[in-house]
Amino acid sequence: MRVLNHGRGRVALGIIGVGALFVLTACAPSPESSPSSPTPEASAPEPYSGAVTFVGDELSWLLPSAGDITALIPSASEVSAPSDALEQTSDGGGPEFSPAICGVLFMEQSLDSVGARTSSWSMPSDTEYSFNSVIAMQFADEAHVAARMDQLERAAAECGEFDYDGINTFEAVVAAEEDGVRALAGTMNADPASGGWRVFHGFAAVGNSLVHLRTSLPDAAPIDATAAVELLQTTAIDAKSELIDSLTQTPPTGVTEPAGDASTPWAEWSITGAGIGPIRLGETHDDVVATLPDAAVTPPAYEGGPWIFSSPDGASSFSVTAADGGAVSEITVGAVSDEEDAGADGATSPHALDVRIGDPVSSAVAAFPSGTRVHIVSSGQWAYFVADREGRLLIFHTTREDTDSTEARIIGITTADTTLRGDLTVE
Repeated sequence: MRVLNHGRGRVALGIIGVGALFVLTACAPSPESSPSSPTPEASAPEPYSGAVTFVGDELSWLLPSAGDITALIPSASEVSAPSDALEQTSDGGGPEFSPAICGVLFMEQSLDSVGARTSSWSMPSDTEYSFNSVIAMQFADEAHVAARMDQLERAAAECGEFDYDGINTFEAVVAAEEDGVRALAGTMNADPASGGWRVFHGFAAVGNSLVHLRTSLPDAAPIDATAAVELLQTTAIDAKSELIDSLTQTPPTGVTEPAGDASTPWAEWSITGAGIGPIRLGETHDDVVATLPDAAVTPPAYEGGPWIFSSPDGASSFSVTAADGGAVSEITVGAVSDEEDAGADGATSPHALDVRIGDPVSSAVAAFPSGTRVHIVSSGQWAYFVADREGRLLIFHTTREDTDSTEARIIGITTADTTLRGDLTVE
């Protein structure tokens, strides 16, 4: 494993022009005259110094250009423009890894992400199992991304040779952190003794975002891991600079979410990033019970499952899921999949900016632009994700039969505080 330190000097040049023009006359000034006051110069805004948090279309700034991809991977062709679609397999299972940390190299990196932008391309060695893409993913916060990158760097150090249904190798290059950006890249050889498959991985981490480049390898054209690390790290550094410039000019502002009134019909409640009506994310189950003393409560059907709260008139209900510490991390109105669809009535259920169960997903896209269209292959589920800079996530679940149609019917709406989720680990 090589360790790189690509230090690049960056010099900011500020040029200040100061001019003074004095107009003199041959006449002496009158007693009434007085020097004019100088016009104050407009001050530049203070540079943004908060958390480095990419959202929505800003994630596309983290993707290398089509020209950069073909320069790094000469066999790549038909490089797509950035897409707001994210496909997850999410099937799990398989043999054990030894060392166990090596499993992070096979883990689906987009699991637990809350937004993404993707570019893909074709390769001569493509099969139905090939994945040729680079994905920029938004996670709950910087801590979640740092934890994931810690695991990946451990794998780069400990998985030069590892057992996973046979001997496998991973030869990696790890960059020294620069401007808060970490990166590594390398080639995976699965069961090389028997001519197994090969895949190239590249990763970069900045702020709340993780970038993952993955591509199959043509037999005669290996990818330069050092060049890949340089590309991913430089692109992320430039994206971070662009984000800071953007947030300096337009600082993020806090949003006051309507709290809702427990005494009003549930159909009037708003679903926001803070909760549903009077129910706040981060509260406990007991807090919810105290807020809604007249609601019917159904306990979880299994350990760790959701509590169901039904309105006194029986017209509406929602489910509440708590994190390990007991804080409410997720609230759902309606269903998350067709199997669970109990026919929730949008007219009597809470809404998100007047987007209700039964509406087409296009109404959610119009009300909450720059989200991510998510397809989970293993379950066939479709959804539209909208996340903010604080890791609060709205999910609009849609029917399977309409796939990703803009007219797909919304069957459920979830609000979640993803910062309350635990980190995904492989050990």
